[in-house]
Amino acid sequence: MGSQYDFRASKTPQVLPLDVLSLVPVAVFVLTIYLVYKHPSVKIPFTSKYVHIDYGYAPIIGVILLFLTFSIGVDAIWRGVMGVGNIRPYSILVIIVSFSYICVSLDYTGFFEYLSMRVIRLSRGSGKRLFIYIFLFASFLTLFTDNDIVILTMTPIIIYTCRDAKINPIPFLFSMFFAANIMSVTLYIGNPVNIIAADAAGLTFVPYMKWMLIPSILAEVVCLLLLWLVFRRKVPEKLVVPEVDLSRTLKDRSGALFGLTILVLSIAVFSISPGLTGVAPWVAPPFFAIAMFLHDLFRRRPYEGTGGISQHSSLKEIIRRVPWKVIPFIIGLFIIVDGLASAGWTDMLASQLSRIGNPVLLTVAITYLSLALCNFMNNHPASIFLVRTFQSPLFIILAASSVGSSLALILGANFGANLTLMGSLAGLMWAKILSDKGQPVSFSEFSKYGLLIMPIVAAVACLGLVAELALWA
Repeated sequence: MGSQYDFRASKTPQVLPLDVLSLVPVAVFVLTIYLVYKHPSVKIPFTSKYVHIDYGYAPIIGVILLFLTFSIGVDAIWRGVMGVGNIRPYSILVIIVSFSYICVSLDYTGFFEYLSMRVIRLSRGSGKRLFIYIFLFASFLTLFTDNDIVILTMTPIIIYTCRDAKINPIPFLFSMFFAANIMSVTLYIGNPVNIIAADAAGLTFVPYMKWMLIPSILAEVVCLLLLWLVFRRKVPEKLVVPEVDLSRTLKDRSGALFGLTILVLSIAVFSISPGLTGVAPWVAPPFFAIAMFLHDLFRRRPYEGTGGISQHSSLKEIIRRVPWKVIPFIIGLFIIVDGLASAGWTDMLASQLSRIGNPVLLTVAITYLSLALCNFMNNHPASIFLVRTFQSPLFIILAASSVGSSLALILGANFGANLTLMGSLAGLMWAKILSDKGQPVSFSEFSKYGLLIMPIVAAVACLGLVAELALWA
């Protein structure tokens, strides 16, 4: 056995004193988060053109400002791409983009829409069954895709189904959204924040799932019960399920079969321990994504009822839907957080967390700290900031608590997306979809349910994680 403590430096390190210059990275970080949330349009000087600053551009602007103010150097930019410690941003992005392409291509065949309509039909006109089935199906779908796919696919279907049945869609929309952000905890690939924190802790696919399966199931059960208690009076006993020709929702049956095979194989190969193959897990997904791309390029056919969409236009649409902007978003945030770390902010937080001492209290504290930070700065930057905090030489804790801290971060970062609409990009995207569909959900309405339900869900999941750490670590 190794030492009882996880000392990360041969000497006891000290917190560097913070000065006025250390406030520059903070100001840039706050500006970046503001731009991510507000995504303003800025006029280009001396022209009539505007630039829309979205979440892809915002971190790059932040990096440029830090570089121009000498807050970071070329070495920080290098670390933003190549990583620090166990974190490799480039490998994280390869995984995200590869699985995203596979899932988007599969979604384009109509496979997920077909499954959604099957689930709605299975409710057989029972409001309670529909509420539960939507929750369980969103949970299942999130295991193998990401919450963006779930939200983009299921939100319009739920709204149209409820409108045809003349019932309030809000309970069913919240059931879907909350489920998607809870079961995303279960697998390593369920959310980019899982990959970031798990890589930092040295956890691969199977060990990660071993830790997170029980907490995610506990959270799932408790969240469903609480959602039902909150919305039971708004869910009708009976409803009229609209008749839909299911054969028309599955636009490309052979393509769906091929895509599903690719998705299952990619997850299976990705889950193999690198100790057995000698190959890093991130190397495999791109090959499956390339296979999917070649299938889309050479075998895509026009769909019935789509006006003769060509294989090339469908391929362009698939490529357009892949979240390419996540590349500058995550790399830019890694660089900005590196600037915060260089200024001493992560060391300061690490020092305070190390004072807690008790592993149980530390796990609980990090879960709720992550939950709160997600709603101040979004879950991606919050996760990167906390991971860099754990890498600080001042984060001196019990060895078992090192893994526990990363897992607690993951719980908070996923559940934080259900606390307020500010917790994740998925929440902002969902609010925009609802507004466009004429079914807006306000920040206060969402927060009312999130603040009522998620602290309890987080407590139960955290309890499960603490029990696992006590038994297995």
